Amino acid sequence: MPFTAMNWNLAGANADTDRDAFNAMTANLWAPEQISLGDDAEDIRGLSDAQRVALSQIFAGLAAVESLQASGATGVLSTDAGKGNDRAGIGQAVLTAIALGESIHTKAYSALIAALGSNDDNDTQSPFTWAEQNESMQEKLQLLNDVYATALNIPNVTVSGATEQSNQNAGTPANSLGISSPDEIATPNSSASDSSSVNNDNSGAGSTPDLSSLKRLAAAVLAEALLVESGFYLPMWLSSRGTMTKSADIIRLINRDIITSSSYLGSVYQRKLELLDDSTREEMRQYVYDLANNLYFAEEDYSYTLPYADLGLDDDIEKFLSYNSNKALSYLGYPALFPADISQPNPAVIDELNDIESLASALKPASLFASSSTNSVTAAAVSASTGAIAANTAEETNDDDWDF
Repeated sequence: MPFTAMNWNLAGANADTDRDAFNAMTANLWAPEQISLGDDAEDIRGLSDAQRVALSQIFAGLAAVESLQASGATGVLSTDAGKGNDRAGIGQAVLTAIALGESIHTKAYSALIAALGSNDDNDTQSPFTWAEQNESMQEKLQLLNDVYATALNIPNVTVSGATEQSNQNAGTPANSLGISSPDEIATPNSSASDSSSVNNDNSGAGSTPDLSSLKRLAAAVLAEALLVESGFYLPMWLSSRGTMTKSADIIRLINRDIITSSSYLGSVYQRKLELLDDSTREEMRQYVYDLANNLYFAEEDYSYTLPYADLGLDDDIEKFLSYNSNKALSYLGYPALFPADISQPNPAVIDELNDIESLASALKPASLFASSSTNSVTAAAVSASTGAIAANTAEETNDDDWDF
């Protein structure tokens, strides 16, 4: 089998989608150092202990999810894209851009945690240690990792015989169908068999896709649009009150990246879904709703370990989680799972998250050789603090200066 070069000149709607996504992602590249987090210093000092702890733990949890996405999800999705793909690796290039963005996000979360004064990873109270030892967090990550690793045996939600109803009646909340806790999730039983009604040759455009690759695509979209975005509520809620606005700028940038990547992965999923027969598409629909339900409960369980109740935000968080569940499903081409009356979050938070004007002015110009440390001390600052005079003098050069 010969090695092939990426051909970015290919024609067709699929190639156009790949190029548009890649161009958008590379045009939107940013670095956390471009945000002046030091401007939030006074606001950070004014946070309550519960707010500071909640933010640190939220950012550590988000870093954990995006670390799995960057190291696990995009790797297997890239492998899937490379099997039988006649677009010569362009889809894989898009996934590489997505992975880069997710890695930038993890760096941003670390910067946010450092700004909050919670940066010591050796400290048993470190938010990173907290996330690693949080059982709900680890169960959520394991659920995703199982899909990425095998795409088999994902537990379906048991709804006392009403599972079909929960999937068909989009807009019906899971907890109104007899599911009151994650304990009611059934034992592993994947309804959409990986070998059912498909050719398992893992293909690209024009041939029947492997269901495992579809499941991984769905899981990747749900992980970002449901799990990650559900962690954005508190920083945007604070920003809507004029607090921690620079930290909010970072969240907006991350949200912009997630919208782009989720839209792209969702379009790939829908494109592949069209190649299946009606029966298999129905099986995949049921699978996706079951997975969305399981991830919803996993995120809900995780949210109980955060001090939202102490901040009086527990009800708001529930609505925001439902809102993001519906949005994640929309990327995959499916109707809402939760009705509007329980999935309408605080409009001020949504307005903050979508504040394009603030986003446009958030970034400082980047320099390739700029210091990567948010705590770096400039020579001018040292001179000012010590009373020294930093003399900048010019000196003529001669030929001997260039004799190395």
